[in-house]
Amino acid sequence: MKYGFFSDVHANLEALKACIIDFRTEKLDKLYFLGDAVGYGPNPDECVKLINEIAEVKLMGNHDYAALGLMETEYFNQYAAESMGWTKSSISEKTIEIMSDFELTHVIEQILLVHSSPREPENWHYILDMEDAEENFEFFTEKTCLLGHTHRPYIVYKSESGNAVLSKEAEVNIEKEYRYLVNIGSVGQPRDGDPRSCYLIYDSDTESIKLKRVQYDVKSTQKVMAKIGLPEYLIDRLAVGR
Repeated sequence: MKYGFFSDVHANLEALKACIIDFRTEKLDKLYFLGDAVGYGPNPDECVKLINEIAEVKLMGNHDYAALGLMETEYFNQYAAESMGWTKSSISEKTIEIMSDFELTHVIEQILLVHSSPREPENWHYILDMEDAEENFEFFTEKTCLLGHTHRPYIVYKSESGNAVLSKEAEVNIEKEYRYLVNIGSVGQPRDGDPRSCYLIYDSDTESIKLKRVQYDVKSTQKVMAKIGLPEYLIDRLAVGR
């Protein structure tokens, strides 16, 4: 079977629709969402509705948490806080109802799904470097941990006795002697210098994982953001993937 894992849509409807087309092209059997349906972007209601329709499992992200009023935005940067203010004033009761059922973590077979990190998922820690990655292997027992949150995709592997290693490839075979920590990237807010959407495909038949990039109409999203008055900084960064 082929599974798709996607995260950090951030109310970017154009990016989500492009990825859904790619999900169908890839003939994925099941889809899993790893959090942050809203925040930054202009179409929170539409994105939450689509995610709820297509995903087998939906996880909670920190922006979803904030939109539900479950946390303050004092640690958000100026632009994230401003867009969250707009999001909270705009989302429908139905969207709130759907997001309220999102989970914090989920396990399928030997794969842990979490939005931010396996270490205290409810505290939204960031895994920003190899030292963070090495430390976080201690906080899950499954073969693989998939996450999002930083919007920067990577595949890190580690043997029982060795140090964590960053893969140079976007597609790898799952080896018996390794465990894996994988950031699946962002659909709606890529920040690794590549503005294309990113998600992960896991093929259980070939025991392989692949980070897949998808082109979408960035300018269309930017126009909608400008029309509703979202910060110019958030609009500009989409085109450069920063």
